[in-house]
Amino acid sequence: MNLIFTFPCFVPKEVKVINELINKNLGQKEDKNQVAKNVNKQGTFFNVPILPIMNLIYPWLHRCKNINRQHFGHNIDWQFESDALNYNIYETNDTYDWHIDARTEMCMDIKLTCILNLSEEPYEGGEFLIRSQEERKIKFDTGMGLIAHPLVSHKVTPVTKGKRITLTYWALGPLWR
Repeated sequence: MNLIFTFPCFVPKEVKVINELINKNLGQKEDKNQVAKNVNKQGTFFNVPILPIMNLIYPWLHRCKNINRQHFGHNIDWQFESDALNYNIYETNDTYDWHIDARTEMCMDIKLTCILNLSEEPYEGGEFLIRSQEERKIKFDTGMGLIAHPLVSHKVTPVTKGKRITLTYWALGPLWR
């Protein structure tokens, strides 16, 4: 079974509009240990309410739902109206070390990690790596969506030039059995 999917979703002009709307609706800064505990995570991270930007990002979320249905088959509670997103800004030397996405203190588990690349300018470094049988780099450019099984170990390498911006949605469902 393929545990990572990437797909084109938005053109640069649409990415710019999404970023503008997100910046108008930025929530509080996130607790850096919310999902991956005890992991080196450097950058600026915000919680963003989903409803004010839903009209713009729905094509991405709809693709995530379809990929889940076709390839994963997880029982996911797609409650967009009450969900929040994480807006992640990685600048020079910012990184996110190896981790999996899991929540131990909740009554729901993360079933999918859904990421949207919202970088407006080219950046260097900031590569998305996964480690299953072997470590590999995943191509993940501006406007692309990425869906990963949350229990696949992954990381973001240090950004060496520019700014890497992503939006993350954790699709939740009943506890793993």
